[in-house]
Amino acid sequence: MAVSIGRLGWVGVALETTPGTPVSPVKYLPYTTCSFRNVVDILDDEAAKGIRERAWGSVVGRSRGEGDIAILMDVENAPYLIIPALGTHSTTTVEAGVYKHTITRKAGNPPKTITINQNDTVSTRQYAYGTVNTLEIAVSDGLATLTTAVISKAPDAGTGTKSITEETVLAFKDYTVKFGATLANAETQSPTKLSAFTLRINNNAEALYLSGSSSSAQISMGQLEIEGDYTLFFENTTEQAAYEAQTKRAMIVTFTGALCGATAYETVKISIPKFHIRERGVDTAPAGFVTENPTFVVDYDATEAKSIQIEITNNTTSY
Repeated sequence: MAVSIGRLGWVGVALETTPGTPVSPVKYLPYTTCSFRNVVDILDDEAAKGIRERAWGSVVGRSRGEGDIAILMDVENAPYLIIPALGTHSTTTVEAGVYKHTITRKAGNPPKTITINQNDTVSTRQYAYGTVNTLEIAVSDGLATLTTAVISKAPDAGTGTKSITEETVLAFKDYTVKFGATLANAETQSPTKLSAFTLRINNNAEALYLSGSSSSAQISMGQLEIEGDYTLFFENTTEQAAYEAQTKRAMIVTFTGALCGATAYETVKISIPKFHIRERGVDTAPAGFVTENPTFVVDYDATEAKSIQIEITNNTTSY
């Protein structure tokens, strides 16, 4: 019996030009978790047929690709998951060989999609129409992680030749968080020291089925929900006052990595023009330090005409 080691598997991705039209892998993600698989909804025949047994048979019902992919966040791999999570992106040149990719939310359907080619050490399968349902960026006192839940069409036979490139992963020491009345005001503020930060994007995506095929006809996005939480030591009443008065503030989260040009650095900059605190827990455990744990909700800001913007600076010409 040959038992496979999970580390030998690989995941190749590429952004699709047309949703549902598969493309060959252009980037191979060094993942920490990959639970992507074909999900088949079985339709059981349980009609009464004059016998005691309940089950008589089954047929294939709906089928789709589904699962989570988690990676250590870096500026080269992260865009392949962040771009489809929000849906719209543009690229400008920062300096020779350095580019800034600005990612904002797409207004409607169809979503920005990816093709996923996955080798699970036994077989290679291709999942087209990959739609990011949820995305989470999290960091505490270790490496920053990016976790996505993806829905796609049912798989076909896949291809790919694994080619993993070494990137600069980002950690807790590499990020700062600034709060302010507006984004412009937040830029001028000193960073607030946090012990943990999490951002969650939920597209409320749904696989839709039509007659003639068990595979989903398309995956559509529903309402966009963006929320998160952060933890800090309880040293002043700033968060308490913002929660109790429901003060709307702006937030800028910046991860800074290695030098990638003459003067430019690898960066992931998350700009949120308006958010409010939904809940504010306080941990007063006698054995530890007093911390507060605000949970926030991102609002649409009419002045900025957006709810979130993520800028990624790296050496990649385009996506």
